[in-house]
Amino acid sequence: MPKPTRLAPAARRAQLIDVASRLCADRHVGTVGIGEVADAAGVSRSLVYAYFGDRGGLLAAMYLHNLDQLNLELDRFLGDRLEAVQLRQIIRRYLMFARDNLAAWNVMAAAGTLQHPAIVAARRERIERIAGVWGSDPTARLVAGGVVGLLEAGAQDWVDHPEVGLERTTEVLFAVLWEGLTGLRQHGFVAVS
Repeated sequence: MPKPTRLAPAARRAQLIDVASRLCADRHVGTVGIGEVADAAGVSRSLVYAYFGDRGGLLAAMYLHNLDQLNLELDRFLGDRLEAVQLRQIIRRYLMFARDNLAAWNVMAAAGTLQHPAIVAARRERIERIAGVWGSDPTARLVAGGVVGLLEAGAQDWVDHPEVGLERTTEVLFAVLWEGLTGLRQHGFVAVS
């Protein structure tokens, strides 16, 4: 193996995350190993282990990188209170992020199921940040957690079954979040008694 180019630690870490993400673009995250990432990056396995500890640490780093990108997009729509227009924009951007960054989304979906401490902390921080906009009390946190969960599940279903269409998916998720199940019935999306 040729000697790896020396990079600053932050640059090397970013490079390894990028290489691992590219390897996961066409395959399930679970099929990509540390050795393959090391080979593709032109570094030793021990260097990858030194940066991430283990495969779970690498997946967590990939998840956090992608979550940062999603949060940057969503933060533009979080105001000091929730309005219908903002909620529609948040839902739409969430769906568009999943569609336009499919490899990143697949990494997030797979890594999000891990109970890695960094992932758990990032999810908690994200929910707290959203809850802070809505009142920062336990009820706001419960609502924020439910909204995030619904958006993640809805986006995953839409990525798997895109025939529903972006606009309709946005409106269905908006109706669930804004008006609840009775809103779905009023709009004719589902038959709810």
